Amino acid sequence: MKLNYKSLLFLFFALAMTGMFSSCSDDDENGPSGGTPRIDYIRVTRPDASDSLIAMAGQGSMIAIVGQNLQDAREIWFNDQRGILSPTFISSTSIITRVPAEIPLEISNQMKIIFADGDSLLHDFVVDISEPVLLGMMNEYVNTGDVASIFGNYFYAPVTVTFTGGVEGEIVLVSEDADRIEVRVPEGAEPGPITVATNFGETESEFWFRDNRNIIASFDETTAGLWHGPAYIKASDPDIQNINGNFIRVNRQLGAWAWFEMYVGGADSDVAKETKNIPQAAFANPSDYVLKFEVNTLAPLTGAEIRMYMGQDVGGERGETYYIWKPNVNTNGDWETVTIPWEDFYADNNEFAYNPNGYGVSFHFSGPLPVEANFAIDNMRVVPIANN
Repeated sequence: MKLNYKSLLFLFFALAMTGMFSSCSDDDENGPSGGTPRIDYIRVTRPDASDSLIAMAGQGSMIAIVGQNLQDAREIWFNDQRGILSPTFISSTSIITRVPAEIPLEISNQMKIIFADGDSLLHDFVVDISEPVLLGMMNEYVNTGDVASIFGNYFYAPVTVTFTGGVEGEIVLVSEDADRIEVRVPEGAEPGPITVATNFGETESEFWFRDNRNIIASFDETTAGLWHGPAYIKASDPDIQNINGNFIRVNRQLGAWAWFEMYVGGADSDVAKETKNIPQAAFANPSDYVLKFEVNTLAPLTGAEIRMYMGQDVGGERGETYYIWKPNVNTNGDWETVTIPWEDFYADNNEFAYNPNGYGVSFHFSGPLPVEANFAIDNMRVVPIANN
């Protein structure tokens, strides 16, 4: 049979219309006006990781939900927290949304999508909420009954703080940013790590509460053999409460470049009884250790330098060899913990050799500016950064 041009054109349009209606019929069964919604997979939205399929995402993460018949989604929930849906990011085959940053009170580990007709779709999905992160304490030595401040992150209420000794402290405050806890120190709290727990995990601190390891200057030993300092070692003071026995107490006005030694003793004095507590590992791996102590100021401690010498020849070396601590501290009458990298302290003291019998020390003031030196210091120690 011979077909002319018009016949061929008519046949083309007929076939095209047939295909169109067939497509519409398929869409009616599985598309916008019919078909059961389903989720095939969830992936991240970063272009460099678009092929990464996930079953878990962190708070605030952007995700793409890929499936079928999703165009009528009206609400999305992660656990008991509602997410945000924007029509711009919803199609029949995908939804792009962000995992809520808010903390769930009830955890189902499921995502729930609610559609326009009231039906819903559940899908297993875990919101990864971090366990607590502990960075430090404002003061590692806090008396029983007083309030300690712990700094870190992910302190999501309800929070518990357990001290070594197995006793829990009373939570006084959890900051809105979940990065600070104030806790009352209970009776029975012992030296050692603390543990902070939330609904999302628990973490033991690397630092110690009332850290009594490797004390090099407690000021509780006898003062025999000290060249300078016995007059500044106090058991009590009307303006500063002690936190662990005796402490150094200074209250002096110092002029520019004044020279004032507050704690000096040779390697043959009682100083060495405690300085020998520095572990040999701190000499082999100084970057793994820190020098810590507590300080309490009643006036801004700034302007002068505290020069810290340690070694075998106090008399011959302390004038030229020392680590310089330039304090810019004002604790307003509270005790605070100071941390100095042991690696820096050790290097500036010419990396003196390990000696199991101990070392001489000299802590003295000198600096370009006058300073009102009205402060206290206690509990000098060399401790590991991480628990072993």
